[in-house]
Amino acid sequence: MKKVIITLSLALSCTAFTQELTPVYEDSLTDGSLTRVSSFNYYSSNAFNNDLLDKFLFGGEITTDIKDQVTNGLKRVNSFGAEAEQSIEHYNANINPIGNPKFGFVASFSDNHFISSNISSDLYHTIFYGNGDRVGDTLDYSFSHLQYIHYQKIGFGIFDKNTLSSLKINYVSGSKQTQGRLSNSFMYTAEDSIALMLQGAGFRTDLTSPYFAMQGHGFSIDLNYNFLFETKNGNEQIINLKISNLGLIAWNNETNIYRIDSLTGYTGFDIKNFINQPEDAPSKKYNFIDTLGLQQEKGSIVSTLPIEFAIQKMPKRNSDKKLQPILGFKAILTSDYFPYLFGGVYYAPTDNFSGSTRLSYGGFGGLQWGLDLNYWVKDKVYIGLGTFDMIGNISKKYGFGRSVNLSAHFKL
Repeated sequence: MKKVIITLSLALSCTAFTQELTPVYEDSLTDGSLTRVSSFNYYSSNAFNNDLLDKFLFGGEITTDIKDQVTNGLKRVNSFGAEAEQSIEHYNANINPIGNPKFGFVASFSDNHFISSNISSDLYHTIFYGNGDRVGDTLDYSFSHLQYIHYQKIGFGIFDKNTLSSLKINYVSGSKQTQGRLSNSFMYTAEDSIALMLQGAGFRTDLTSPYFAMQGHGFSIDLNYNFLFETKNGNEQIINLKISNLGLIAWNNETNIYRIDSLTGYTGFDIKNFINQPEDAPSKKYNFIDTLGLQQEKGSIVSTLPIEFAIQKMPKRNSDKKLQPILGFKAILTSDYFPYLFGGVYYAPTDNFSGSTRLSYGGFGGLQWGLDLNYWVKDKVYIGLGTFDMIGNISKKYGFGRSVNLSAHFKL
């Protein structure tokens, strides 16, 4: 798990921990073309602060104070998640793919990483403190979960020239995936023995390299729809609906599939002492996997993509209202992701410059505060920069993740 998270974190470092900006509606595209380059990346947790995450991801001593501080904030569900999407989209109003002049042609490419995980409070305690102080107690590991997936999408579709709504069908190339989930699992520690009950399943694709390993193939559908309407007062409003990654990947028959359902007993050691032994220690030669009763086989498997659903009120550029409210909702269909809600205000003092601020709650994290800045150059170039998590960017103790926004659009 640590190797997977470090790999993704390095990818995020190369893109400055960016996350998708608050979108601004820019009227229609009736001729010419528009190219959008964006980088959407972040990591976030509702329980593990940056003081712990920085040491775990990038190295350093995890002190007792750091571990104790995190312990005091543990919840029933302790999630960690991350998304990294580097994408380019090209809209061409001069190409009519379906014979209707109302629609233009859109093509896209994206490289995507996704992590979703949950660790029970007792599993955290076992990893960082061991089980020596829990004699006579049952440590519950149930429903702990990890999912990591890396894939690329090549999409083609149509867009409405008047509203910029779009529908794309994507070919999906699966590079790698690791997934595992525990169901009814626990450890009971007595004075001189341990009873370990593990139930769960998972799989892992065979190759970890090259970067574009192409170990699976699939498809997905992306819908981006803008509802334009006027209020009773004549104010124009835009509601944006997005449904992304509605699809699946079929992984090849070299995929490693795991299942476990066993009750095992041990005597004479503390789990913490066992896992901290040097690699050449005799205890390391003990075949822990066989004793646990882990079943492994090779085969093919089909997995769904992380389906995303979002609805939000978009601010409109060149509106006669300098102040516009922004609010929205996002969900990812995974058990580790809570409904993400946000609200704020968008301010445009001039036609070429605007900014926004928001408060949000949910997702993989908790309460966050964000800022965005937008700048247009002669209506041909757009540059956006900001953050959804100012607290996380500046604080290790009170921050629970990082995010910086970056996007650029070019009209030709």
